[in-house]
Amino acid sequence: MDSILNQGLISEIQTILKTNTGQILVVNPSNKLLTSLTNLLLTSSNPYPLRIISDESTIKETIQNFATASYLSELSSQGILELRTATTLPRTELMLTSSHLVTFITAGNSIITLSTPSESLSADVYLFYDNLWSQSVTFHMHTPPISDIKNSLDDQFGDSFKSDFIIALSSLYKLPSSQHLFDEVALSLLIASRNGVLLYDISRWAENVGIASRATISRTKKFLEAVNLITTENIPVRSGRPRLRLCMAHQSLMDCPIENLFLTAMEIASEKTSRKP
Repeated sequence: MDSILNQGLISEIQTILKTNTGQILVVNPSNKLLTSLTNLLLTSSNPYPLRIISDESTIKETIQNFATASYLSELSSQGILELRTATTLPRTELMLTSSHLVTFITAGNSIITLSTPSESLSADVYLFYDNLWSQSVTFHMHTPPISDIKNSLDDQFGDSFKSDFIIALSSLYKLPSSQHLFDEVALSLLIASRNGVLLYDISRWAENVGIASRATISRTKKFLEAVNLITTENIPVRSGRPRLRLCMAHQSLMDCPIENLFLTAMEIASEKTSRKP
């Protein structure tokens, strides 16, 4: 068997995808591998369809990352990736075709791949897990596909808002893992504040697209106000209560590059919380 260290992981997977002539089946991927496969398929100009069998807890852990969940949903809606769950799975992570068997082994922060050259062995293992696939249960994604999110943002708020949202979404998950101040709901409100959007409009959009309920939006708005990141101004209407326009509480949040928005917001929020008695 040939070992390839983590830096060659993506290259190894790409080679399998390019040279394979049959169906590819991935069994028991870790959160890291499932995320890597998702990103690889999404950025590929000609993605090869994958079937994935996982345990439900791993999928739920992976889709806690809203960006990855929306990407998985996109691939599922296009028929590029089929995701199923099973209760009985091997301890190792496998990528299988009828003539190729790759085992993924986690070693610290690295992943080692072991390729089996025996076609007869690969075929037997593939047949076993192909039968398991037929007995497994389809996992239904509830997060909207990223294309639906982009289209709805463009229709509702325009290209500038959409661009800010997508860039910020990408940067959100590059924050330290210990940072829990921000999620996709806070992201929506911060981008809305940066673009001067009405609270009513962003709340309605977030609820319609499936990001959060209006109650969740309201709670997150109060939190962002409490840590001095956003504020509101009244906008009179012809009848009824005034609408609230979301605004940034600091000019630095307006001026910083959008990819630095969360780091700037973290600094401001930290200053606010550190001053509490």
